[in-house]
Amino acid sequence: MLVIALCLAAGTAQAGTELDAQVDAYISKWVEFYPSEALSNGLKQAAWEFEDFSGNRVEEWIAYNQHTLKMLEALSDLSANEQVDARVLRRQAMRELERWVHDKALVNQPAWYAEVISQALTYILVREQFTPEEKFDAVLQRLPGIQSMCELGIVNLQDGSPERTRRAVQVLERTRTFYHDSLPGLMHDWSGGERKEQVTQVIDDTVSSADALVRHIRDNVLPDASIPDRLDDKDYARKLRIYTDSDLTPVQLRDSAAAEIEEVRRLMAIQAGAWWNEQESRAPMPADESELLEAVMTEMERARADNRSDFLNLFRELTDRAERFLVQNDLATVPLPRTIYVGLSPDHFSGAAYGGVYSTGPFNPGADTLFYLPSIPDDSTAEQKNGFYRSFNDHFNTMIIAHEIYPGHYLQLKVAAATAPALRSLFGNGVYIEGWGTFSEELMLDAGWDDHNRLTRLAHLRKRLENATRAYVSVMVHVHDWNKDQVMEFAITRGLLPPQFALNLWVRVMNNPLQIPSYFLGFHGFRALWAEENRRLGEDFKTRDFVDKVLRAGPVPIDTL
Repeated sequence: MLVIALCLAAGTAQAGTELDAQVDAYISKWVEFYPSEALSNGLKQAAWEFEDFSGNRVEEWIAYNQHTLKMLEALSDLSANEQVDARVLRRQAMRELERWVHDKALVNQPAWYAEVISQALTYILVREQFTPEEKFDAVLQRLPGIQSMCELGIVNLQDGSPERTRRAVQVLERTRTFYHDSLPGLMHDWSGGERKEQVTQVIDDTVSSADALVRHIRDNVLPDASIPDRLDDKDYARKLRIYTDSDLTPVQLRDSAAAEIEEVRRLMAIQAGAWWNEQESRAPMPADESELLEAVMTEMERARADNRSDFLNLFRELTDRAERFLVQNDLATVPLPRTIYVGLSPDHFSGAAYGGVYSTGPFNPGADTLFYLPSIPDDSTAEQKNGFYRSFNDHFNTMIIAHEIYPGHYLQLKVAAATAPALRSLFGNGVYIEGWGTFSEELMLDAGWDDHNRLTRLAHLRKRLENATRAYVSVMVHVHDWNKDQVMEFAITRGLLPPQFALNLWVRVMNNPLQIPSYFLGFHGFRALWAEENRRLGEDFKTRDFVDKVLRAGPVPIDTL
């Protein structure tokens, strides 16, 4: 039933071609193998399934992806659109082989288990497409699957990288606490208190399984973890080619990022100097560039929330403002009704420190997109909370709403899910996705967002500098063996990262070394495309047409646009 429903939902291209059949078959197999991924992309019935990587299932999945690559190589006479889709599918199959063949996730990646387990219930908990009774039944059905996943980890996990393994333990402990402390109350509310004994038992069993997996990782894997935290230069180069779907080399990435760092620092100094000169009763401007930037960014950080409630309310207000601005300035077609759930990232969520936008995907494009804000626990120290809210100050938040919501990720993912082939949304190109979000910041500011506030523009330039720093540091860590101290020193002195972001950079460069350069690469890809279309169309160029066409194509390699 699940496969039949999927094929009907995924059939966006004209039926009958060999590639169409291959795409539909691949998506069906993918849903069977990754029901949680399918659920996150809107396939409701997948909520009652959970990942099963036992027996020969992984070996069969590996073989299927190898077969997919051979089939793609044999195709010929493809149309332009078909060539794009073939390229998307090829990259997806190669990424799967990286995970299961090269990285050996079942044996060597505790962090992968932690990620799957920590997000097992997220979309059931917050999506409105489920009734309380359905949530109860789906969670009750998934919990034994989580137990089996924990048992699989205990049997299979033998090694890992020290940094990522320690993080896996932290994520699993937070998830275990959520299951133990919060889940019983939620399930009681959904069911009206019925089946209490059954619920208590299955939750207790899940908590025990999670505890056992944590003990196994902490006692048997972490002490002898021997996989280097850093990729070697060959692995990094190969993964970079696969992730970016390009011939980009680490040297090219390093050098272009280094040049960007210097250029953006120059632009920041110009913006900071202009702001300084506009202020009344201001002391003489510092002659040293670093001193000037520090002084003006300190001023920028003064406007900030200091608690979760005010922080959340600001982002909800900014979402409303950004939508109105987009419509009033005719920058894009805005689909209605708006379908965004704006909330704080759960503490047990692996991405709680920086949040994110989670699209409903192509299987149910009308359902809510989750906009999880970065969050910090209420019991954090005053110093930690001050650093967090300084980093996520009001000027930064006003700028970043363009990246995350309008016309960035929310609009981009929603339009793609409704209009582009399902394949492109399910296996979207990360350089396109993060590049569009970053380009959206500049697009909105150039159109007058936040009344041309110089501190909000400075926040964008600071983020652009951070993006270049991410790309540069990614290469320096994994190709040139930089350590944590070197990363922190460079991030603070040259990258000018605020405290919270500097703390997060090492974690991200360890866990997502290929994803973090995508902001820098994609921004410049869209900048070049924008300039090219302006030259080509001249007076006929319209921002709304550009935005609409880019988003309707879906997240494909930028060079194919």
